[in-house]
Amino acid sequence: MAGIPFYFTNQFVWISISVGIVYFLVGRLMMNHPPSDINGLAGYRTTRSMKKQETWDFAQVEAGKKMSRFGKIGFLIGLISLVIPLSDPWDFYLGMIWVLASCSLLIYSVEKSLKQKFGK
Repeated sequence: MAGIPFYFTNQFVWISISVGIVYFLVGRLMMNHPPSDINGLAGYRTTRSMKKQETWDFAQVEAGKKMSRFGKIGFLIGLISLVIPLSDPWDFYLGMIWVLASCSLLIYSVEKSLKQKFGK
């Protein structure tokens, strides 16, 4: 689009910044106000985290910390990508790769922490 700066049309910028903000805010919420009871609706819910109340409590805070960290990283990546012009459709694909990778890494790292603290 002629006349519009590339960063307004770069989907990677907006995906990483918006997902980063959401991750950060939800992570802070989970750290400061985690769901108290094991439930199937809210919080970090996996088989390992829902085994007992102790694993549930640990998983909520741990997931909040890691999610907040991923949010900061995503926001920073978005800001850095403001100066890197990407062409369509690569900007969208990279944004989706970031979202999927960060979700996968979040689950992997929280499950690893749960396994280290509570065993199998």
